[in-house]
Amino acid sequence: MSESWRPDWWRDVPFLAGKAALACALTLLLDRLLGNPDHVSSTFVAVLCISPLVIGGLRQAWAQLAASGLGGLWGTLATLAGLPPTLGVPLAVGLAIVTAFAAGAASGYPVAAFTALYLILVPQGAPLATFAIRLLAVASGAVGGLVVNLLISAFCYRGIFRHRVGALEARILALLAPAVRHGADPAEPGFAALATMLEAMSGALTELRWRRSSATLAVMEELKGRVERLREVLHDAVSFASIARRQRIDPEAVEPFAAWLTACAEAAESLPMPPPEPLPAPLVETAARMETTLRELSEGG
Repeated sequence: MSESWRPDWWRDVPFLAGKAALACALTLLLDRLLGNPDHVSSTFVAVLCISPLVIGGLRQAWAQLAASGLGGLWGTLATLAGLPPTLGVPLAVGLAIVTAFAAGAASGYPVAAFTALYLILVPQGAPLATFAIRLLAVASGAVGGLVVNLLISAFCYRGIFRHRVGALEARILALLAPAVRHGADPAEPGFAALATMLEAMSGALTELRWRRSSATLAVMEELKGRVERLREVLHDAVSFASIARRQRIDPEAVEPFAAWLTACAEAAESLPMPPPEPLPAPLVETAARMETTLRELSEGG
């Protein structure tokens, strides 16, 4: 989980837990239909394939399948070679991890390692039969996770991203006053959170265009625009502090504007009165740009 995102216990965590539980239930049903005896592997992979985005779940499922195949290959070869576990497990696990990264399935390297040691330490008949069971289990879990992503995430993007953008907006607005006082240092966590959000939204927009979901696409483009304006105003706050330092402006002259920004962050629905005047001349243009952006965000909220 990214360090720039903190889960909301009353919304995000139950939602994630519910998706994981549903994915496990569906996977166990698939196991019954397919005759898969390895429920531990299948349900674990189902949880790993849970993702906020359907396209992210697809990538994760591919990584799990590819990594499991590579890990199974090395585990099977070590078993067929008759290597003792004390030698075969370390060798197969190491090679599984290296080849998972080389194949572009880096996120699946724990599954690659687990598959390699599973085939050696928990055999279910002949090596090739154990390999086949493991692949069946991974496929079952991947399908279970993907179906849940498709049924839930694909139809909840508006609510998911509205909630996350709202939380991010509150966080960025709270950083503006510290940023105009002290510059880039207090703003860095905000920039990291904005980058993470924009990356997630770009993935969602790509997926929505592929699915031709025009109504949700329009909402997501509007939300992405809000995030981009938040990034702009945070950059302006850092620029404001930089100008103040270069011009050797007394910090006391900045304080009324910083206090106004704090009031903006605390305003629930509308901005307070216009910022205090006068500001030192070198800061006027940046302050006006920040005010314009903040009012656009307030009016569009």
